[in-house]
Amino acid sequence: MLFTTDGVAIQFTTGLYLVFCYLTPGYGMLVAGIVYGAIMDLVLNSVITMGITILVNVLMFFIMKYGSKVITKHIVVVLAASLVFLYIPFLYYVVWNTQEIALRNGLAVKEAIVDSVQWIVSIIVFEVMHFTLSKTKLSEKLSNF
Repeated sequence: MLFTTDGVAIQFTTGLYLVFCYLTPGYGMLVAGIVYGAIMDLVLNSVITMGITILVNVLMFFIMKYGSKVITKHIVVVLAASLVFLYIPFLYYVVWNTQEIALRNGLAVKEAIVDSVQWIVSIIVFEVMHFTLSKTKLSEKLSNF
């Protein structure tokens, strides 16, 4: 976790998850994404978002695994990381549905800003980790693991 404050958490783990989805053969990262998503929501005391977190991680896995066979990994990581924006409508309609509309709109703007930072951090972490792993030939060792 990069930082957490006032119910806001910026994670670098999403970028790590994306790079390992891309590099690790098989479906092991699918299971890891489900488990790590559930654990992160438990740590953040956000059980209500556990289902959407697991869905987002599963979709990220499949986009990284199969999307990179069709288009370049740099575009695929942007698409996969964009799934963090699915939290906005979920929170707006499910979690904040008892709030007044003005408060809900304010919370949605705050969440959009947080998700934008999360999106950028995820892409940067993916690119740095992928570059580092390719230069050290660790990605080839992971593929043979």
